[in-house]
Order: sequence, then structure tokens, then C-alpha cells
Amino acid sequence: MRRIEAEIVIDAPAARIWEIITDFEGYPRWNGFTPRITLRNDRFRVGEEFDLDCRMTPRRLLRNEREVILAIEPERFRFCMGTSRTRGRPGIRSFRWQICEPHGDGRTRFVNYEEFQGPLAPLVYFLYAAPLARAFASYCESLKSFTESRG
Repeated sequence: MRRIEAEIVIDAPAARIWEIITDFEGYPRWNGFTPRITLRNDRFRVGEEFDLDCRMTPRRLLRNEREVILAIEPERFRFCMGTSRTRGRPGIRSFRWQICEPHGDGRTRFVNYEEFQGPLAPLVYFLYAAPLARAFASYCESLKSFTESRG
């Protein structure tokens, strides 16, 4: 598996960041990478499928990508979403983790990464690694700015 990753230290407790990244209805207020997600907060559970729009670059918005919640670990402040198993693309599976690790003094190391599996994984990585890395870095910066501005 190949991994595309971005991380940042945020001056806020992990529990606060967890609340923000799992509040999908609030994404439009801060999340330029995923400006639309159809998963309602009360349906946040493993196996739930949803659609989202994903901003790969400032000019390229992928619309109606179908994904599924693969894992939720609230006690560790982390969850994983990935390619829909019912309406995904043949030859590729993705696993995108968002992890809030307590970093001491009320700070959190936030890690956002995606891994790809399947016969098309090398091609997807070749085509999208650089734009996704930039988009993930921007996502982390937006999350930090939004979280810290809320005090």
C-alpha cells in the first residue's frame, strides 16, 4: 500500500478536534477539501455509505464520490472512510484515516492519510499523489485555523 499523508499540531484537545471532524453537517463552514458530504451526523456508524464532493485542486472538484465509513474508534479519536464497497471503482480501494493524537499541554497531533490497494493503486498514486498531498496539507491548515479560532 502507498500512503499520502499530512499532519499538523493543533492547539486544542483531541476531543474538540474529534467533534469537528465528525460533525459532517458542519464541514461547509471550514472544510474546503470536502465542501459537501451527505452523511448526517446521526448516521455516523461503520458501514454507512454517503456521497461527497472532494476538491482535488483549486480548480478541480470531484462530485458525488461514494464512500463508506470503515472504522470508528472514538476512544482513540480516529476513524476511517474509504471507497464504497457497493458503488466504488473497480480495481481500487482507498482507506482514509483521520487521527487525533493527544500531544501534551492540551495540544493535538492531527494526522490525515490515505492508502490505496488494488491493481490500479500504482496508477492512482502516480496521478493523484501530489495533488492529494497538497489538498491534505490545506485540509490540515483549515482544520487548525478553524479549531484554534473557536478557542
